Amino acid sequence: MRMRWVIVSAAGAITLTAWGAVAFIYFFLHPTLALFTAAATVAALSLEGFFWVCAAVAGWSFLAGRRQMLMRLRKCLPQREH
Repeated sequence: MRMRWVIVSAAGAITLTAWGAVAFIYFFLHPTLALFTAAATVAALSLEGFFWVCAAVAGWSFLAGRRQMLMRLRKCLPQREH
């Protein structure tokens, strides 16, 4: 498995765990408003982090593919002599 999918999977697992904790707190602990707000805020921030990780991995993949394409193009074109 490529490293980028491991990174995205780890970030997704953290996000799912955070939202699972929010559901557990809401349904089983009957929290106060302050506790539920704090738990939901942490889960929302983890979701925001997941989106940023996905954007970074997608951007990195795009740039790596573009670099490979430019290298193949450079091999095909005649080289300039100075």
